[in-house]
Amino acid sequence: MAVDLKTFLAGAAAGAAAGASVAVALSLWRRRTLPPRGALRAHAPMATAGVLSAGNVAVIFGSASGIGRAAALRCASLKMKICLCDIEVNEAKAVADECAAAGAQDTFVQKCDVRLERQVLMAQQLAFKKWGKVHLLMNNAAVQTNGRCGPYEHPDRWKRILETNLGGVYHGCLAFVPPMIAQGEAAVVVNTGSKQGITAPPGDTAYNVSKAGVKVLTEALQHKLRTTADCKVNAFLLVPGFTATMINTRGDKWVEGDAWKPESARNEREYDGVQDVAVAAQKFAARGAWPASRVVDELFAAIDAGGPFYVLCEDGETTAAQDNGRMQWAADDLIFRRAPLSRWSDEFKEEYKRVAAGF
Repeated sequence: MAVDLKTFLAGAAAGAAAGASVAVALSLWRRRTLPPRGALRAHAPMATAGVLSAGNVAVIFGSASGIGRAAALRCASLKMKICLCDIEVNEAKAVADECAAAGAQDTFVQKCDVRLERQVLMAQQLAFKKWGKVHLLMNNAAVQTNGRCGPYEHPDRWKRILETNLGGVYHGCLAFVPPMIAQGEAAVVVNTGSKQGITAPPGDTAYNVSKAGVKVLTEALQHKLRTTADCKVNAFLLVPGFTATMINTRGDKWVEGDAWKPESARNEREYDGVQDVAVAAQKFAARGAWPASRVVDELFAAIDAGGPFYVLCEDGETTAAQDNGRMQWAADDLIFRRAPLSRWSDEFKEEYKRVAAGF
């Protein structure tokens, strides 16, 4: 689809007023058209029927709270067997008790720092030794600093974020995917990404990089799986929206250390010093956050249906149309050769505001 020349030159003139060259703009015009787009259709369903069945096995990393805990409880309600892996082992044990009460056929807890390949491999060995098969692998462990890790600072934070968020997902795939393929049964790998790994808002750069990496890794994983002969394993990229979990509080405690104030905590268990799950849920809902259980609703519906691969969740703050508009704007930064992260640039933020009003 060609861009209207009059419209393009009007934009070029505006750019010239800001110091850009109309001649340069015209040069760009000679080689610029909007690329044609494919049909508006989803992919064919993946063969994932029966994965979430009674007696099947789920291994969940990052299972002590948030989305991982909600996924474990949902697996328990389906009478699955569940291995709960987390660095917070006592919290994971509490979740295991909840799962047993909710109907899980069997559970066990494995303390695991996903940064360490040997600990992830140990979880794999124990799960296969105990149950012989794994039908659902969920790589969900993650940390962040809540906007306090820019592009050239805090190497210690960068190291921990990349090793946990991206390295942990890689370690999970490395340890579990080959034996899951070899077992010859329908199985699913879920990797938890983030919208920040797609639109990359300024601030928490290390987190954005890690989640962009998870997106790329999971896309490559699904391509590898679908092109492997006789493979019955498929992958999904889970992209939550604004969700009530523990990650922000844990990030604050990590970054602030002794200066952290408990009364500032806002998470799925407490809110501004009030340690009451119901109060926290109400406060988060008023801000537009989804409970973790609703994210799991979207994920498990996608697994049951065989898609979509991209499980992109809305929330009470952001609609699907807004998500799509923001992703398209981010992609157009490359296609239009705009400033990177132009949504937040002085040059383009007013234009974005006008365009986004139509999302």
